[in-house]
Order: sequence, then structure tokens, then C-alpha cells
Amino acid sequence: MKNLLITKLILAAILASLLLMLSLHPAYSADETNPSIQPLPQSELSTLIHDTFKVMKKHYIEPSIVANTEQFILEKLKQGQYASIHSIEDFANVIGSDIRHITGDSHLSLFTVNDNEQVTHILSHKTGKLTYNHAFEEIRYLDGNIGYLKFNKFHPDEKARETVDAAFDFLKQSNGMIIDLRDTVGGSPYLVQYILGYFFPVNTPLWEVLDRSDKSFDSIQVIEHAGHKRFHSDYPIWILTSHNSASATELFLGVMQANGKAILIGEVTSGAGFYVGIKKITSELVFRISLSKPVISANQQNWEKKGITPDIKVEAMDALNYAQRLTFESSTIR
Repeated sequence: MKNLLITKLILAAILASLLLMLSLHPAYSADETNPSIQPLPQSELSTLIHDTFKVMKKHYIEPSIVANTEQFILEKLKQGQYASIHSIEDFANVIGSDIRHITGDSHLSLFTVNDNEQVTHILSHKTGKLTYNHAFEEIRYLDGNIGYLKFNKFHPDEKARETVDAAFDFLKQSNGMIIDLRDTVGGSPYLVQYILGYFFPVNTPLWEVLDRSDKSFDSIQVIEHAGHKRFHSDYPIWILTSHNSASATELFLGVMQANGKAILIGEVTSGAGFYVGIKKITSELVFRISLSKPVISANQQNWEKKGITPDIKVEAMDALNYAQRLTFESSTIR
């Protein structure tokens, strides 16, 4: 009797373990066992995909790759690979991720909005290094009277210019500068233009902006501002890069490098080389989409999918040490 009771307890324990394992298995997820949560119907998915690519065909900067991208997505739909999409939010996340992966354009994304929500292509960030002090993190003097400046975004807020002015005013007595952009995720091309005014004379050509037919519709030059001209000539600059240096960061790097104004040290950058805007697909669904591309005036190059290749390739984590060694070796600051 005692053995029979023990056997029953063991069997009960095994059964409980099996039930627990089944409940954790993806095939028995809450969404799929809950009859109130159903995948979006194939017809609705097909319509949303059609509407998404209608917008992409009309506006995307590289129209030649849109058809193949759409065909790939439709084939996945036909094979039932989008059965996990239960809502418009799921659609934005899953289809947006696939479009980004297929095209290789890291700027592309889909997102949802409320009726009264203000829509913008500018990404928001949680409070932290991308928001504090307009993303300017550190400024100091290193041995040899070398300035060190680290910031993590070209912040779109116009007040960021005041932070820029304060930083460069602090560094104007330096004999050279290391600019650390290894964690700089991109941001505003307008702040790029403003900062470049510290290194080049007014009206220096910086970049042109091309439409999807490769026609130039805007020419960007250095603008006049109140900043000093301490760094205009015979002033050595080293800029640190990583795979995370992206978008507007690459624009800044590319202009500085192409004009022979700085030595880039670190890793090949991200390769996000387009201007971004937004287009509505439906009242709920929005496309953050690449609409045009900047081409650096000094070399007529765009860096999409290629990145900016540094002058000296080293691991990003070693770039600062390498740059500091170069400052001691440079005859221009002895």
C-alpha cells in the first residue's frame, strides 16, 4: 500500500512537470491558446503590406530595390510565416524589421500612432546619456594640452548649440583635440553643419542632398555663427570611431576626413547614409523612411551600407589610447 502511494505521488509529480513544460513551450503560448486573440486575417495582412509598399514605391530613396523587397515579404506571407502577427503593433514590429533586414537600410522602421499624436521622424530616448546636457558627456584636457570631447548625439534641440559653444570655448586654449564619437548614434544634420563651422571658413561647401533620381536639390555650406575660429588652420584633430557611429555622425566624420581636417581612428562606421522622414500608411501606421541622401562635397561620396573607413583601423576600445600615443608623436604639438 505504501509503495502504491509513493508510485502515485511520483506519477503526479511527473505529470505536473510535463504540464509546466508544455505551458512554457511556444506552441502553448497564452496568445495561441486564448481564442480572443487571433492572428490578423490574411486579407488584412495583404492589404497592409500592399499599402506599405505603395508608400515605399512612391518615396523611398532607392526605388530599384523596392520590388524585390515586396516580393520577399509576400512570399513569407504566402508561406504563413506571419501567423504571429495579432495586431497593428505586431505588424509594425515584424514587417518593419523584415524590411530593414532585407534592404540593409538601418533607418527604416514602421511604428503606430494615436489619432491626436504629433508624428515625427526624430527618435526619442529614455533619460540618460542621450538626453543629459544635449548628449555632451565629457570635456577635459589631457597630457600635452590636448582637448578631449565626448558626445553621444548631434542633438536636434536648437539649444544644443549653446552646449556646443560652451564646449568649444572651453577647449580653445588646447594644442590639439580628440573627439570621441564611438557612441554617437547620429542625430541632426543641422547641428553637424553648425559644429563644422568651428573647423572651416564660412561658405565652405560641405555636402549636397540628392533626391531619388540622383538630382541635387540642396547644397549645404558652413554658416556664420558667433563661435571663435581657433580650430580653422594648423590645428590637429583626431576623431574616434566605432561600428556604432552612425548617420549624422558619419556625415560629420566624412566631411572632416574628406577635407583633410582630421585623422579618424577606430572601426568602420555603421553605414547609415540617408536622410529620413515620415510618411503615413494608414491613420495608425507610419513609415520612418529614407527620402534623400547626402553626398560629401569634397569627394562626392555617400556612405550608405559601406560606412566611413577610418585612417587608422584599431579596435574601438583601443582607439583613445592609440590617439593619445599619436598626440605625443605628432611634431605639430611639440
